[in-house]
Amino acid sequence: MTESSGNNDNYAWGDSFLSRIDPRVKIVAVAGLLAVNLAGASYLVSAAIATFMALLMVLGRIPYRRQLLMIAFPFTFALFAITSQAVFKGSDIVASLGPFDFHLDGFYHGLFLALRIIAGGLVVVVLGVTTPLNRLCLALRWFRAPATFVEVVQLTYRYLFDIHAEFSRMHEAQRSRLGWSSAGAGLASSRMLGGSLFLRVYERGLRSSEAMRCRGAGNVVNGTLSPPGRLDLVAGITVSALIGCLIVLALGGPA
Repeated sequence: MTESSGNNDNYAWGDSFLSRIDPRVKIVAVAGLLAVNLAGASYLVSAAIATFMALLMVLGRIPYRRQLLMIAFPFTFALFAITSQAVFKGSDIVASLGPFDFHLDGFYHGLFLALRIIAGGLVVVVLGVTTPLNRLCLALRWFRAPATFVEVVQLTYRYLFDIHAEFSRMHEAQRSRLGWSSAGAGLASSRMLGGSLFLRVYERGLRSSEAMRCRGAGNVVNGTLSPPGRLDLVAGITVSALIGCLIVLALGGPA
């Protein structure tokens, strides 16, 4: 599991200061930032969190392509929030397109929700990109998360890559047989690919489960976390100070 995770996310296993921070510190920091982002009804709070996460992405030297992918994930939901609020909420109509009316107050509310979505999304994706899965699972077990839940997370993560690898092989085989030469052939190939992929991955899961039982597989989560170091102390103090400032900003800042 460790080797599989490392091969698919080299940055999390690198020597960046973000990768070297103890995952327990990261989990506490993420929980605190998400709580403040949700409870603090102020756009300044969400803007400060989003700015801090963007600064961490730059200082941590996360690859630019990965940064774009990280931003695109919450940005998609943010666009949906803006559009839905502008159409379905508010009373100040500024434009109409067929049966749809666009409301200015709904648009502003959508911007506020979008900012909160982007801030919360960046907090989560920074944690995921900078933390190997096995260390994250060890931290969850340290916080007394149920062992079954942690094992399901690890196995699901592993089989997501199995599904991707199987999909790539089957898709390439169909392409070499001109299965995507036209729109009709592509549609038929898509149907066949979806059904065959599900059956093949299911069979692989059964074989892997049987092999693990035959080998006496026990707890999937193995290993221990080293004691927190100086970097973890600095990170904890920094995040605590940030959360304290955000709480003051949420209590006294504009909504």
